Amino acid sequence: MTQRFILDENIVILAQKLENEREEPGSTCRELINQIIGICYPIVFDIPLWDKYYRQLAELRDYDPHGARSVLRLMYLATAVADKLQRQDVGAFPEETDIPQGSQDDVPIVRLAVHTGATLVTTDEALRDDLNTSGVQERYSLQVLSPEEALRIL
Repeated sequence: MTQRFILDENIVILAQKLENEREEPGSTCRELINQIIGICYPIVFDIPLWDKYYRQLAELRDYDPHGARSVLRLMYLATAVADKLQRQDVGAFPEETDIPQGSQDDVPIVRLAVHTGATLVTTDEALRDDLNTSGVQERYSLQVLSPEEALRIL
């Protein structure tokens, strides 16, 4: 079965800014997106997540005024190849209320991971911890990785 990935919105933001999660120069997130698309692994999203990507990247135009490095442009180009970007519509899952309050705003992206089985890549360490301690990660066999961990498995 082909590996599939869900990218937290912070991954695309950091990729566009060429920064790491400490706001230092770094290309890990950009390299991750390039490799996922280059290897032809699909990026899974739903409409709300795509809208988050679009809104966040639109605000970052100053980081790339000519569009040459635009992550959004790269993702649009990936749509030309069948199945590189896979849209999914998903609903709630029973244990989502078990996720601690601090990560409840991330429930939509967790739903996507639960329903698709795709690897969730996030810089949100608290979310990774909350999915582990709530039992959601184990129950659904979720693979939740940092950008560095995801890049290592490619």
